[in-house]
Amino acid sequence: MITRDVKGFFLYCGIDREEYDGIRPMIWQRNTKTLRITSLLAGFMGLAFLLVNYWLHTGIWLPYLFLLGGSVIILTLLLLTRENRSDGWSLLLCYGQMILVCVYASILSTQQSNYAIPATSVIVFIALLPQSIDDRPARMYAVMLLESAAYLAVSFWKKDPHAFSLDVMNVVTFFVVGMVLYAVICTRNVRELYQNVRVERIQRTMISSLATVVEERDEDTGGHIQRTEEYVAKLTVRMKKQERYARLTEEYYRCVILAAPMHDIGKIKIPDVILDKPGRLDEAEFEIMKKHAAYGAEIIRKTMRNVEEKDYFEIACNIARHHHERYDGTGYPDGLKGEDIPLEARIMALADVYDALISERVYKPAFSKEKARSILQEGSGTQFDPHLVPLFLECVE
Repeated sequence: MITRDVKGFFLYCGIDREEYDGIRPMIWQRNTKTLRITSLLAGFMGLAFLLVNYWLHTGIWLPYLFLLGGSVIILTLLLLTRENRSDGWSLLLCYGQMILVCVYASILSTQQSNYAIPATSVIVFIALLPQSIDDRPARMYAVMLLESAAYLAVSFWKKDPHAFSLDVMNVVTFFVVGMVLYAVICTRNVRELYQNVRVERIQRTMISSLATVVEERDEDTGGHIQRTEEYVAKLTVRMKKQERYARLTEEYYRCVILAAPMHDIGKIKIPDVILDKPGRLDEAEFEIMKKHAAYGAEIIRKTMRNVEEKDYFEIACNIARHHHERYDGTGYPDGLKGEDIPLEARIMALADVYDALISERVYKPAFSKEKARSILQEGSGTQFDPHLVPLFLECVE
């Protein structure tokens, strides 16, 4: 039992593997931010030590110049790939930073002086680096061990026994302190994320329940939520195969699918007399009905403003508010046009309208699927995104 608990702590910070895998996307969001911070710190450390060594005329400049240059390269790559960076590319940059510091440690160990500028500054930096790799104590300890080994190996090769003994003591001290530090910090970070996810799940359940209540109030739309979610999921599968959408991540598609059921949640604030009217709405009633889009975004913002997954929050708001916008700019509530309409809202618009067309309403019979597809085709470029229409039609054929 104790062995299993210890293993779970070192591998998954005291939570189950399934629970850990569930929060991995949030861990990566934090780690990508940490990568920027650690790169800035590394660059600042390299510049500071370079200037101090120049001022003291110690002749120790190569390791700090290398650290400064490598950090600038990583920060530049982060900046250039900000819009299209995938999780795999972020992982590559994280490991690039790990290699950078390992080489830095090796170069630093070749310097003969341990005193003018403490060579053990690399071990201090080790305490910052592994958070950009993954928030697992076991992996962090492995990174620390690798960097420390690289440092000591070159120190043993280049330095006299007294200097090497000093390096060994410094490395062991910082390694032990680092282990304790990581055990506290990483476990706290992961468990904090896990608790946030639990709260978010409760919030999603509440909002999904509200959406279900809306559907039950509107007897015309039974099963609409489930069907539109399925259409959205099918459309995202086809989008992944298109070069046009290559920059979109799996996390984006996941958030769009999760947010789809909330598109009409604003109808909960629409009076029953309008929502359940047995016939077409007149102009005044339709103006009230149109407010459900803005109401939906407002409800989501009030109930989910503190969620950890900010991308999911924004996508849910965009879907609720903008799924009735039209590609030609004549939709509501904001009259957005073309690609100014958030992509997730353009996706939702197709699923929402198609299901409404093939479903019976009090003011119309259910259209055949062939006619519904024809209507979507006719609306390509005016009501709907012309790039998404052919993909959606593939989904429903």
